Order: sequence, then structure tokens, then C-alpha cells
Amino acid sequence: MTAGRAWGWAAGVFGVVCLVLQLDSISCERKVVFGTVNESVTFNVQRSVHFKELLWTKSNDKVIEWEEGTSPHVFPPFENRVHLDTTSGTLTIFNLTSSDEAEYRIEPSSIDISFFLHVIDPLPSPTLNCTSTAEEITVRCRIPDSYNYTELLNYSWNCSSGLCENSSDQSEVLIKKESDLSQEIQCIVSIALSKQTSSLVLATCVPGGHSRHNFVIIPAVVVVAGVTFLLFRKACLKGGRKTERTEDDSPGREAEEGWKRTPGDACGKAQITAGGSDSSAQGS
Repeated sequence: MTAGRAWGWAAGVFGVVCLVLQLDSISCERKVVFGTVNESVTFNVQRSVHFKELLWTKSNDKVIEWEEGTSPHVFPPFENRVHLDTTSGTLTIFNLTSSDEAEYRIEPSSIDISFFLHVIDPLPSPTLNCTSTAEEITVRCRIPDSYNYTELLNYSWNCSSGLCENSSDQSEVLIKKESDLSQEIQCIVSIALSKQTSSLVLATCVPGGHSRHNFVIIPAVVVVAGVTFLLFRKACLKGGRKTERTEDDSPGREAEEGWKRTPGDACGKAQITAGGSDSSAQGS
């Protein structure tokens, strides 16, 4: 009987210890929160507890303190920048600055919850640039290195099916030069609370703006122009010979007009020569 009681007592103690450990693990809950400079952030406390007093701290420095029946007292540099919901314990900070980044904790000790706030700069639009080789084009999407938390940036691409090939770096894509370079691709950069997009027409990545279609069309135009010129030239020469034969059948006409036609006359050209022996004499 004594042994049974001892065993029951030990089991009870063990249960209490487990409960304490469980409650302790809950009370030490830590959350990571992101906020943007000049925006606001809210630390939500999801506890159905009636508070008689509340204290929020930032790295052990007081942010706001409240006791039931009194007004909340705000500490610098948070004056006019915080709001405390005394019912839920939720805290909101407005007009965030980079110096607000820190760990925030709510008390009483019965619900010891902490939040680590990361304050990020507004996300700028990405810049797209490209380089090309004989076979492919590499397009890079970049955010300035001065931006904080570049390691948290996520990159994605909007391309037509089969156009873009993924690189080992998610901020880059590869495009075959034999592809349709008249198409546009988009780079989407995102981080926690915001997203920015930039686009690029692939033809601008090729020197002179030539795509594979240009290299086919331009020689074709040159060939057509050359053939047209040769046919036109042939027609001119044939017309010139016909004009000469007609004028030979009308003797004396050239002397009256004082000029001589050449084969180029059929194309709108004429060569003016001296009209008689007197001019020849003067030239000698």
C-alpha cells in the first residue's frame, strides 16, 4: 500500500513538472515580424486573458506601460507613435524608423511573448541588364547592394513558355539567341511586405537591335533591290538602242536639233554635244 502511494505521488510530481515545462515553452514564444520604414507594424497578442497591467519593452527599455484605471504612459522615442489595446494587449507602432529594429516583449510574466522586428527600406524597382555571347543572352535583375536585407529578396521571372532557362542564380535567366527576341520578359522582386517589377525587350540586348528575324529580312531586301535595279537597267539599255535606230532612219534631224541622243536617253538622261563644224573649229 505504501509503495502504491509513493508511486502515485511520484507520478503526480512528474505531471506537474511536465505541465510547468509546457507552460514555460508557451510563455517563451518568439515571433519574427517585418515592417517597412515610414509604415506601421502590429504585434498581435492572441491571449484570452483579462489584463490589469501591461508593459511593453524594447531590448529591456520601456515602450509603453499601463495599469487598470489609468492612462497608458508612453516612453521616448515612441511618443505619438504607438497605440496599445488594453483589452487584447496588442501594440501598434507607427512611422517606423530603422532604429526601431529590435526585440519587443510583453509582460506580465504569465504571458511572456516576444517579437523580433526587422525594419526594411522601401523596395526599389529592379534594374535589368544583359550580356550576350554567340549563342545566348544572359539577363540579370538587380537591386542596389546598399539595400538592407538583400539576402531576403526573392526573384521570379515572367517569360513565355520555353523562352527563359533558369540559372544557378535566381536573379538571372538565359535566353537562346535563336529565340524570338521581339518578346518582353519581366523580373519580379519581392520581400516580406512588398513587390516590384521591371521589364525588358530582348531585342535591346543584341548590338544594333537585330534579332534573328532582322538577319533574315535585311539580306532578302538587299537581294530584291539588286534584282530590281538590274531589270530596270536592262530595260533602259534596250530602250536606248531602239531610240538610236529610230533616229538613224531620220537623217538630218540631229543637225536641226543640235544635239545627239545616247542610249541613256531612254532612262531620262541626255548628253549635249557641239552642234556643227564651227564649234569644232573653235575648239581646235
